[in-house]
Amino acid sequence: EGVGRSCCELRGACHNLCEAEFRYKKCLQEGATIMSSKQPKQNKKRKRSATKTAGDDHDTKSNNRTDWSSGSYPYPTDYNDHFETPQRAYADIYPLLRYCLQKHKKSNKEEAIIYDPYFCTGTAATLMEQTFKSNKDKSPLPCPTRIHHKKADFYVDVKQNKFPPYDILVTNPPYSSNHKERCLEFAVDQLKKNGRPFFLLMPNYVSTKEYWRKITQNIQVVFIAPSTSHPYEYNHPEGTGHEKSPFESVWFCGVSGNEDMKALKDAFIKFHSKHTSTPIPRWAESLQGLIQVGGVSGEKRKNPRQRKKMRLLAMQKSGAGGAAGGPPPSSAQVTNTALPSSGQKKDGKPKKKFDRRKQNSAKKAKKKRLNSGNDM
Repeated sequence: EGVGRSCCELRGACHNLCEAEFRYKKCLQEGATIMSSKQPKQNKKRKRSATKTAGDDHDTKSNNRTDWSSGSYPYPTDYNDHFETPQRAYADIYPLLRYCLQKHKKSNKEEAIIYDPYFCTGTAATLMEQTFKSNKDKSPLPCPTRIHHKKADFYVDVKQNKFPPYDILVTNPPYSSNHKERCLEFAVDQLKKNGRPFFLLMPNYVSTKEYWRKITQNIQVVFIAPSTSHPYEYNHPEGTGHEKSPFESVWFCGVSGNEDMKALKDAFIKFHSKHTSTPIPRWAESLQGLIQVGGVSGEKRKNPRQRKKMRLLAMQKSGAGGAAGGPPPSSAQVTNTALPSSGQKKDGKPKKKFDRRKQNSAKKAKKKRLNSGNDM
């Protein structure tokens, strides 16, 4: 009886083992079927921005802060480059545009093209047309004029030679990256080859840069700076940004090498003396002349770290002055403020000098001790 019970238990255990083995094999088959039905995982690659045009080399980073600045442009954009030129800036150079058109156009019926390659919101063309219309009765342009200002990649157009056959280049190039240099090289090249004048609204410190001096060799240049009491103020499409520009903008005007500068200056002064109610813009024909009229500082522009320190000092001084009821200090006052020297700490204690020779001798002694220990 005991043997029969043990045999029954053994048969039951074998049955359970066979059933478990069958289930295990079935699970393996189902798992293999599921794994084979799955698609192999592919490595995802980062897609290039659709705004980047093949073959073009922009040095700016696209800014996706708003829809208008990223998705609606066929090229990379920067938030800080979308500040629009004020109409008064176009009014300041109007007599020079009129003089150039009158001298270079052969027929009064022939249409002249003014080219502005950098598109923000299209306001530049509207403001230029308003400036031309406001002067139509008192001093009209000598010929019909069309403004070519479209949303296109300027550098691709230059590379493919698709830019319009313009007569005058009038633009406010982006100030970030190397846009100023690239625009200036294009403008000077067209002036030398085809005699096309240019009017570029750029920061005044560009006049002190080495690339400006090199690129503008052998051409006549005129600087038109706004009056000291009415500097140019820019608006952003979003209504953001500083109330006042951190630097002054100046028109960099390139004319042909054989231009009569006296006649050009007389036309400029005569127009503004007769038709302008605001203070007359400042005229200069060289860097020294621009420094003399106050259009740019003659001092070397400080590096970003020094400028940041100056701003902090100005904020501290303005806070103290505001408490006392006085005005904030000017940039010249901040420049003359005594700053701690390189050998002195902020608290006035002398800064400990670093001796390279002592450090080298200590290293040699330590190495000698380690070598002697290994020999032992």
